[in-house]
Formats: sequence, structure tokens, C-alpha cells
Amino acid sequence: MQVFINTAKDTISNENLFRLALSGICGTTSIACWVVLLVPQLIDQWKLKSSEGVSLVFLIVWFLGDIANLMGALWADLLPNVVLLAVWFCFADAFELSSAIYYRFFYTPERHAEPSSATGPQLLSGMNDAESLDNVPLVESEIDEPRTSKSKSSVWIRYCLPVLGVLLIGTIGFLFSGSPKDNDETGNSDIDSPIALGPQVLGYMSAMLYLTARIPQIIQNYRKQSVYGLSLLFFIFSTCGNITYAAQILLFSTESRYIVLNMSWLLGSLGTVSQDAIIFTQFYIYRERRKNVLGIPLNNESALSESD
Repeated sequence: MQVFINTAKDTISNENLFRLALSGICGTTSIACWVVLLVPQLIDQWKLKSSEGVSLVFLIVWFLGDIANLMGALWADLLPNVVLLAVWFCFADAFELSSAIYYRFFYTPERHAEPSSATGPQLLSGMNDAESLDNVPLVESEIDEPRTSKSKSSVWIRYCLPVLGVLLIGTIGFLFSGSPKDNDETGNSDIDSPIALGPQVLGYMSAMLYLTARIPQIIQNYRKQSVYGLSLLFFIFSTCGNITYAAQILLFSTESRYIVLNMSWLLGSLGTVSQDAIIFTQFYIYRERRKNVLGIPLNNESALSESD
């Protein structure tokens, strides 16, 4: 969730406006993805009253990456809206981390729920730990169920509509931000100006923290052989945000100096996309393991899907 240093705008006024428009749309879409990024994970933690599925190390390292990102934005004297976005990243991270710590260490679950209203973890309370929370997929689409119209409708409502909504909001946001030509004239420095060392160092620190953050989550998923407690939509938003973010930079300019200037932000965004691909693979693999190992009948799956 980095904010790149846009110093090339004064030198590309003759660029194709269509390319600038695409860059602008990608930029506002990326912002829209970042704004709602953590909402699905927060909602799932609230529904489950648990944060066991998310790695605290993942959240802490990611938080440190956003702090380095904010410090770089302030040091480089970027535009106020860019700084405010970096502040939002830190605020959202702190809220998610606080929620995860609360449910991990302070929340005391009630023990008197009625059997008829039990959620997935409660239904499997008779199993050992490895066969209960760790092996029940979080979302209904992860459960191997008949391909009915109801299932397809659920996937459409839970994933497709939110993603399309964010893409639409990003496009509308660009339309209200002014024409590409107007946006092209808002650069804050020339591309030939010296590259500030401090912001660049913080940029690479931020990129390394982002690239490191997902490793503990991937390891935790592998050890538990489960993605229970993780929101699939959270990682979908992350991937969309990082792809549109990198596209914004590359569509804006491909001049070598400009690419070098923003290399740390490109590494941070595209690198995390590759790691998210591993997590998506884990979502798929552990869905299959859920079917093969637990062998719960399909007609009992509906209660387990309520945790999403």
C-alpha cells in the first residue's frame, strides 16, 4: 500500500491523453481498493469472534511497512492527498491489528449458545483442534458443494459485486478528479531533479517489509493446512489494488529515470501480488483437503458457511 513519488508529470505533457486517462483510472481504483481493503477481514473477525486465522506477525510487519511509507511521503513533501492516504493506511492497520489482538488475547467467548444456532467452529467442537477451527473453510465458495444456482448467486454477491463496485467507484472518482491534461500539470518537481536519498531508502524499506509480511501468513496457512479465519475478499482487494497501482505508474511513464525513481514502489506492489497468488492457491488446496480429510456430508455444509 505504497504511494509513489510522481515527479515526471511536467515532462510528459505531450503523452497520449488516453494513456494518461488509464493511468488516472488505475490510480483512483487503487485508492478505492485500499480504502475498503481491511473491511472484509474485520467483518469476518467480528462474525467469528476470532482472529486465529490471521498471523499477527503478518499484520505487525505490514503495519511497519505502512509507517515507513508514511514517513517517506512526509519526507518527500508529497501532495496532501497522498499523505492523507498514507495516514489512512496506518490508521486502518492499527484498527485491524487492535481487533486481532483483542480477539486473540482478551475476548472470552460465550459457552451457552444453543446447538441450533451453532456456527462452524461450534458444530465441530467434538473434534480435536486440528479438525475443527483449522480445517473448516471460511467462505461458502471454498466448500465443495453442488454447483447450484444458489451457490453461483452467493459467489456473485460475495465477491463479484464488491469488486465491480470498487472498480466502478474508482472510475467515477477519476471522472470527478479532472481531465488527464489538468492532472498532468500538478507535478511537484521535475524528473531531472536529484533523487532524494531519504525517501528512496524509506521506499525500499517499505517494499521489503511488504514483501516480508505475507511470509508468516503463508507459513501459518501451510502449518495448519487451513485458511480458516481469512477473508478471501481481503486478498482479492489487495491484488486488485496492487495491480492497478503498478499499472498507474507504468502507464504514466516508462522513462528509465522515472522507473528507477519508483522502483521500490513497483517492487512492493508486484512482489506482493506474487505472494497473494500463493495464498489464493492455499485457499483452493485447503478447500480440497477439507473435503478429503473431514468428509463432512454436503448437506451439513450450509451451517459452516455462516461464518463468512
